[in-house]
Amino acid sequence: MNKRILLLILFTFALSVAIVSAKLISKENEYKVIKVIDGDTVYIDFNNNNISEQNEKVRINGIDTFETKPSIFLDYQIQNYNLTKEEALGLGYFGKEFAKKELLNKYVIAKYTAEEKFDKNNRHLMSIYYNYNSNNECKNYEQEVLKAGLATIYTNFKKYFI
Repeated sequence: MNKRILLLILFTFALSVAIVSAKLISKENEYKVIKVIDGDTVYIDFNNNNISEQNEKVRINGIDTFETKPSIFLDYQIQNYNLTKEEALGLGYFGKEFAKKELLNKYVIAKYTAEEKFDKNNRHLMSIYYNYNSNNECKNYEQEVLKAGLATIYTNFKKYFI
């Protein structure tokens, strides 16, 4: 499949997911994002000490952004989306920069939105809401990064390596 067609399909799907914005999320329990690892992993300062600790690592639920370093996961993305290594790493870089722009040093609401609260690496699996307006409406990070075309819907791709 042509790369442009695949990216267009992914973008169209992301837009359809992002049509409904997050509304009426309570602003209690806001915490600051203090570190961005990549487009789908951040540290949220739950301890309010401005130190990124292991128990504050959050894997954003429901999305998968491109890797920022060579790995078996990057190899999967290259193969699955028919990209070059440079293209996949570039998308990973843009995903990380998007997360920095949208989340770093901002106060967010992080909520568990899946059955499982932690992934296999003991990271919190959470959805992130931010940028409240006067109508108490806010953005949902998963929707925003999908809309930007820098993430895909998460699928467990370990089965492809067995």
